[in-house]
Amino acid sequence: MCSTRVETRCPGVDAALRRRRNAMRLIECARQAGVSADTLRHYLRVGLVEADGRTENGYRTFSERSVARVRFIRGALALGFTLRDAGELVEMGQRGELPCPRARTLLDQRLAEQGRQLDAAMRLHRRMQRAVADWKRRPDGVPDGHSVCGLIEGFAQEPASAARRDRRASARRRSEG
Repeated sequence: MCSTRVETRCPGVDAALRRRRNAMRLIECARQAGVSADTLRHYLRVGLVEADGRTENGYRTFSERSVARVRFIRGALALGFTLRDAGELVEMGQRGELPCPRARTLLDQRLAEQGRQLDAAMRLHRRMQRAVADWKRRPDGVPDGHSVCGLIEGFAQEPASAARRDRRASARRRSEG
């Protein structure tokens, strides 16, 4: 017996079937994007990523576009952008605006912030080095009810001149660099 199959084409239905076949669940999207499922759920909660739809039993579905969005966000974070920054850039792109000029501005701001944090970390590092050197020359104190650790308390009373000296040194390094 020979059967003939009649094919009908319906663009809307065909597109929906292709999307459903290419759809992936949250765990697969996260795996392909290189993040944990919890990270992807967080991005969903804060509105950085949207599910493309849901399966009949309620699971969210994602596409390659979702994977690309998550990869973009991870790349932005790796460059020092915040999640808020990444969201702003994504929204600009969705509105048809050019996000690259804003990305340059934001990265300049993040770079300046990083420089300030680095200076503060270096000041703390030098202060810690001075404390270690100073403490090697001091004996351990016995708590007397008024103090906990004389080493810390004595060093905490260090004059403000050391802090000013650290700030001047940091400013010199920035102007030289």
